[in-house]
Amino acid sequence: MNDTAAPGRLQLAGRIDMDSAAAQLAQLKRQLNGSAAQEIDLSGVTASDSAALALLLELLRHGRQSGRALRIGTLPPTLASLARLYGLDELLQGPSGNLS
Repeated sequence: MNDTAAPGRLQLAGRIDMDSAAAQLAQLKRQLNGSAAQEIDLSGVTASDSAALALLLELLRHGRQSGRALRIGTLPPTLASLARLYGLDELLQGPSGNLS
């Protein structure tokens, strides 16, 4: 489940994996188009795999194409480990350095 929580924040929640990422990405892009979100909040993510990294990269790209610099909130530990493994940690942590 995903929704815009606080103003300026897009909330991701639940499981983000290969089975759910495509549908979630389509929904998230629609939500981003209709919001002023600047940060992607992952605090509600309960489980994830490498598809979640692909989803985050696509959201960053989509934001950039829309003229918006999105920030990724603190990654859950498992997702942070995957980001480091794939060499994506610097790209996802952004200027705030919030990769856990």
